[in-house]
Amino acid sequence: MSQRVAVAVRNASVANRYRYIPKMPRWFYSFVPFKVATGGSSALVSLYLLELGGNASTVGLAFALASLASMLGALFWGRLSDRTLRRKPFILLGFASVPVFLTLMSLAKTPAQLIAVNTAYAFFLASTLSVPIALVLRSVRKHSWDYGIGKFNEVSGWGWVLGLVLGFGLSRFMTIPQLFLTFGLMGVPSIVMGERMIREVPIYINRKSIRAFGNYVVEKARYMPSFILHTNFSLPEGLGRFYLAFLLFWIAAGLYFPQMPVLLSDNGYSREIIYLALIANSAIAALNYTRVGAGMGRNREGTLRKGLMLRAGAFIAVMVGIFLSPALLPLAFASYALAGYSWTFISVSSTAIVSEKAGEKEKGSAMGTYNVISSAGYITGSAISGALISSAGFGATFGLGLALLGGSIALLRK
Repeated sequence: MSQRVAVAVRNASVANRYRYIPKMPRWFYSFVPFKVATGGSSALVSLYLLELGGNASTVGLAFALASLASMLGALFWGRLSDRTLRRKPFILLGFASVPVFLTLMSLAKTPAQLIAVNTAYAFFLASTLSVPIALVLRSVRKHSWDYGIGKFNEVSGWGWVLGLVLGFGLSRFMTIPQLFLTFGLMGVPSIVMGERMIREVPIYINRKSIRAFGNYVVEKARYMPSFILHTNFSLPEGLGRFYLAFLLFWIAAGLYFPQMPVLLSDNGYSREIIYLALIANSAIAALNYTRVGAGMGRNREGTLRKGLMLRAGAFIAVMVGIFLSPALLPLAFASYALAGYSWTFISVSSTAIVSEKAGEKEKGSAMGTYNVISSAGYITGSAISGALISSAGFGATFGLGLALLGGSIALLRK
């Protein structure tokens, strides 16, 4: 009997070891060149629009249209993938869109041409948002889904940061069209690696039954939600105030992220400086995802409020820098750093709250509602940011964002 117990204990230990440290699929690495290319080119659209004669309004419009196209594209490609029970072709389509559309961007001669190309690019690039998550869920065992998505996003996130670092180094020697072409070429290996490494898994994923994950990564270029895995919508009891709070939060984010490079550029700072600020933002977020998630425990509302307060600090820092212009650069860096750090608290806690408050049968549709509200808020903020800056200036625009964050915090305190 004791031998049986010993064997059972040993087997349980082995099972737990494999449960929590599963083998990472090799195809995760096919996303690295793709993320290097998209991360490195993420700052170029705003800068090239300004170089072509655009202004804050042009940048805001470009981000709003691209974010709308990205949201619609993620829903379209995700549903089409489900209907065809195919994953690999859609991922390869997203990979191929990088060299194609970045090359077209390098040929743009007017802001209107660049905006049109960038909007189409966002729609096709969206096939790499929700579809890979479904493949991750089929590549690891169910009890390791959190780990699998976490590792996938870790690999992708550091690829993004590496792209920003390369952009910082190359921007000293290349024009923006040359940078577009260079990053387009850097994305080509992902097509080859994806074709060889990704194994098609034609198994249906019931999105309604998948619970919300708290460790997903967002599209750092625009900080809009990219984990659009759930496509049904509902308003579970107890989440109405939460959704309204997040609508305000994402409008504030839309006022902030598209216009920060414009602010720095208008004050005479170079592409290298803007790249450094983006590196600080993305690296701080990537370094803290796991730590924040592990330390959150059951205090999800407290974690969320802390994240929102930190984000308010990001707005305050840049507003002080605007009024004390000699201190703008260090305060802009501090603002970017706080924005990245705050997102680790907000992203981890918000999806956990939706998952907890929604009923078991409503988790998928509750996340669908969360994604749509978040995307709508970001699109709205981006669309109005340029007009506000043109009429009232950067200080007033970021002040409105701070007020919206205050409203979000107040709603959650209730």
